[in-house]
Amino acid sequence: MTRGIGPADGGDGGDGGDGGDGGDGGGLGVLVSRSNVIRPVGVSPALKKLPGEGWFRGNKWPPADLAGVWGIAGPTKFPRRSWSFHHYSLVILGEFVKANAAGVAWDGITIPAVPTGAALQAEIDELIELIEYRAGVMTEALAQRTNLGNFWRGVLMFDGMSHPWTSDLLEIALTVGQFQAMHYKGVSNRPRPSQYSPALLPPITVPGHASYPSGHATEAYLMAKCLESVMPTVVAQPAPAPPPPRPPPAYRSPLMRMAQRIARNREVLGLHFPSDSEAGRQLALATFDILMACPTVPTIVTNAANEWKAPLY
Repeated sequence: MTRGIGPADGGDGGDGGDGGDGGDGGGLGVLVSRSNVIRPVGVSPALKKLPGEGWFRGNKWPPADLAGVWGIAGPTKFPRRSWSFHHYSLVILGEFVKANAAGVAWDGITIPAVPTGAALQAEIDELIELIEYRAGVMTEALAQRTNLGNFWRGVLMFDGMSHPWTSDLLEIALTVGQFQAMHYKGVSNRPRPSQYSPALLPPITVPGHASYPSGHATEAYLMAKCLESVMPTVVAQPAPAPPPPRPPPAYRSPLMRMAQRIARNREVLGLHFPSDSEAGRQLALATFDILMACPTVPTIVTNAANEWKAPLY
């Protein structure tokens, strides 16, 4: 992904969209403009000339006649909703690394072993077969390099102004998912598919980090799980069985299907193995349980869920 965990003020460029989705650089493409505004303050002319003067006196800021009487409001806390979505997600990341679910901490999650031998060759053969599908997904896949948030907003319309708590949750999922993916990538250090087979020739620059697990899959599935926790009407309800093949229950939700699609498109581009995507999915599901054990997250989830219960008009 394009956004690191580091320099901050650029990230406020902004929640308008997160530096922004306009990126996982960072995040959601929410429509709250909090870009880096510059406010030059010069010396403007006074409203009137004083008697006997042939010029307008300079009016500086703060005005000399009032600066001494303007007091301080004395707030006790920085307003919660004045936090940018990205920066507050880093606050929750601090909670996440201290939390655990059923005794499992963030760095103790077990994901499948990296395939080798015949299983690896089968994955390479599948990716070569997928090359012919690139033209059909290219525009979509390129947008998903940095625009994951826009796709979630497309499943059910919302943004940072209409649903700020939901946007908080989505940005938290993105930040935590990226953190988790990078940690486990460092553990596995798996080469990219095109390092095994030049026949794959990815149409875009191969990201500068290891392949396993897929960061896009980890982030997308974690975002889907978080949204499912607050958007119950988007979780698939029981229905009569359609003709086979029928997707397993985990993929009947449009949110999960979007995550699946995002991960699969990275395979079509030759950037990830299918096993990278599956490892990202499993990592996301385990990460979700730990995330829900963070002290602040349940309140965010409750507030986000209430946003979907209130009438929109």
